[in-house]
Amino acid sequence: MPESVKVSALILAGGASTRFGRPKASIELAGRPLISHVAHVLEPLADEIIVSVADPQIEGAIRSFLPNVVFARDDRPGSGPIEGFRQGFRAARGEVLLVAPCDAPLLRLQVYQLLLEVLGDYDAAVPKLNAVDPVRAVYRRARVLEVLDADSHVPSPSALVDRLLARFVGADQIREVDPGLASFLDVNTPEELRQMLQRMHSTTDRRRRPDLG
Repeated sequence: MPESVKVSALILAGGASTRFGRPKASIELAGRPLISHVAHVLEPLADEIIVSVADPQIEGAIRSFLPNVVFARDDRPGSGPIEGFRQGFRAARGEVLLVAPCDAPLLRLQVYQLLLEVLGDYDAAVPKLNAVDPVRAVYRRARVLEVLDADSHVPSPSALVDRLLARFVGADQIREVDPGLASFLDVNTPEELRQMLQRMHSTTDRRRRPDLG
């Protein structure tokens, strides 16, 4: 990716999260909100960070600890993540967008570096593990807006990818930069939050353990 290309990052913060019982973006994990973990990973690669939200209350909560991000608010509440794409891509200034969910605190910078490297002349670079993962991907802004403006009824990010010339990146290639595929773990329930904290502590303990070999 040429250095002259402007890059934006879009974090999908969504709405109320029925499975968790409250908005997930501001839920703390290891001393910081979930979305802060994600923003910290994307920041070195992006000229700006955009957060898509469903309502002003969520925006206000996130603004209190991420004061320098740009917010894009849903115009059509209840439309799901594709509305976050629509408004987030309209707000972005970058030619290329890194998209990420707010609830994936183990995201790795190297995954996005890989996606940027393979983007080439494609409209998008998208992980494909057991299925396509369109919310952890890299897109060309102009092409996405062209598709969304032409069809206001694109139902989902996956349907958007179907309309793009996409470069799919498989699990084997992603494991080269993220061996455990931790970037693809989301926090959807309180139990998953507890498991994520255990995983983070286990990883920290391994890094601190002296080499006795």
